[in-house]
Amino acid sequence: MTADCPTTPEDIAQYQKKGFISYPNFFTPEDLRELADALGHAVEINRARIKGAENAGRGRPEYELVFNQMVNLWTDYAGARKITLNKRLAESARQLSQAKQIRIYHDHALIKPPGVKSRETNWHQDFPYWSGMDRPGALSAWIAIDDVYIENGCMHFVPGSHKFGKQEGISLTTQGESIVQKMKERGHKVAEPETIELPAGGVTFHHGCNFHYAGPNLSDKPRRAFAIIYIPDYVLFTGKNDAAGAQDEMEVGKPWDHPLHPVIMEAKNVDP
Repeated sequence: MTADCPTTPEDIAQYQKKGFISYPNFFTPEDLRELADALGHAVEINRARIKGAENAGRGRPEYELVFNQMVNLWTDYAGARKITLNKRLAESARQLSQAKQIRIYHDHALIKPPGVKSRETNWHQDFPYWSGMDRPGALSAWIAIDDVYIENGCMHFVPGSHKFGKQEGISLTTQGESIVQKMKERGHKVAEPETIELPAGGVTFHHGCNFHYAGPNLSDKPRRAFAIIYIPDYVLFTGKNDAAGAQDEMEVGKPWDHPLHPVIMEAKNVDP
């Protein structure tokens, strides 16, 4: 731990064992004010989920009941860029993933709509949806823009589930789909989940293979979160990258060397 980074050796050990860790007071609400304004504007203009993609990257209407997702807001909004390129956040990601260098895959808003039509986010892993990575190791920083609790769709994680490795992708629009249930049906022992409620400004980091879930938002206000996916230096490019772009401008089997995937933090003469 340093004055700029709260991550300790004990945190790294916990993350490696459980596949997630939380920091309830990583940012203050004031730190996130410009980001919250950016999200508000993006919703107001119905900003594309993935810029340049067919149908703006939006699929079935049911997906919007799970959450309104918008990718690479850092390329549009200074308020998003301030957090996506935040070095303190990236240094925690670098240390937790035991990388020498950490890049961005992409950021994304995750706004869960309120009310009775809001749907749960099924138990799933992220890694099956992250195209272009040759191995696990990437992780997400999930930032609470609002206070998050069970009733409005906070995160739940299964400790140690990242050690199962990559499993199949789970439909987020088919109610009842669950990677946890599938693993149990295959005879695997799956640990009981942990619920992580956070105040606004709190952050969780989770491994791309960790099983996680968020319930429906039963409050009367949107539940706003912002996530940044980080690529450690040991994860190389495979030649396919649907969500983040730039796939024709990088070299297969090499690091993700492109302006859309900038290096945010690098170890300084010290092994991570």
